[in-house]
Amino acid sequence: MNLRFKSRWRHELKEFLDFRQTNYTLSRAALKIRRFDAFAAEHPDLLLPEAISAWLQRDPKRHPLTLGYDLAAVRQFCLYRRRFDPKGFVPDWVGPGPSARTQFRACIPSPQQVKLLLRNIKQLRGSALRRARLRALLLVLYCTGLRIGEALRLRLVDVDLRQGCFRIGPSKGRIRLVPFGHDLALELQRWLKRRRRAGFVLTPQTPLFEREDGRGDNVWNATMRLNTLFRLCGLKPKPGTGRGGLRVHDLRHAFATHRLERWYRAGQDPTLLLPWLSAYLGHRNLLGTQRYLRGTPRTLGIASERFRRSLGFDPAMP
Repeated sequence: MNLRFKSRWRHELKEFLDFRQTNYTLSRAALKIRRFDAFAAEHPDLLLPEAISAWLQRDPKRHPLTLGYDLAAVRQFCLYRRRFDPKGFVPDWVGPGPSARTQFRACIPSPQQVKLLLRNIKQLRGSALRRARLRALLLVLYCTGLRIGEALRLRLVDVDLRQGCFRIGPSKGRIRLVPFGHDLALELQRWLKRRRRAGFVLTPQTPLFEREDGRGDNVWNATMRLNTLFRLCGLKPKPGTGRGGLRVHDLRHAFATHRLERWYRAGQDPTLLLPWLSAYLGHRNLLGTQRYLRGTPRTLGIASERFRRSLGFDPAMP
């Protein structure tokens, strides 16, 4: 893959991506910026406003959400450029209309469905070591609510099995400690023992989810294998029939929702505990946590029982 910029704005584009990388905010914008650079290099006579307009209109069949992501990326570059040129061009922001907004809703798997996933891992193709790695990854995502990228970037130096704690980061410019339970620590110990028995040398810099070739697993491969498992268990439709069903990121939603349910069952006040959950998930404030707290029938039922008790009613009565 050629990472060199070729357009007339190549120096500014490189400085922009270097700036984003330094501040830990590099995301999908990087790929879109490189695509814009390639397009602009093919149309050297266009000025910046014309190049942006032509790039955004290059494929009229694209989904409005995709168009919005492209515009957001190039607009961030223009805003960065305006820091050094107050008269620099910045395209107007035109977000997707209501009909174009995504209708995705998190699919919260039940504990029984998570157990179903774990049981069916043995039916997947591949070596026993690969299936063991997938089991360990699935448990880490479900039991800690980590983002899949955070989990796959873990190295053994970031894992303290005695204390039961992950060191995450820098992620979004921050480092945080994520504690986990004794049962997950035992699962990870079993995973590492299997690797040692297979002849792999484990060092502090070894990725926790190391592949057979010695490299760390990547998001694309891990996501594809997890999606295959979801389809095997009937929790996700077959390819080509839509993008619904259980997603990998829904495991993070499940962690937050199930934690809320446990607080309700224990008679605790979630209002006082939500800031702790927010910090655990790596959010700056509760606004980032709200989208993970869906009111499931189980959660709403427990909350309703507590409310009836507070008013002196028998929760068993209709």
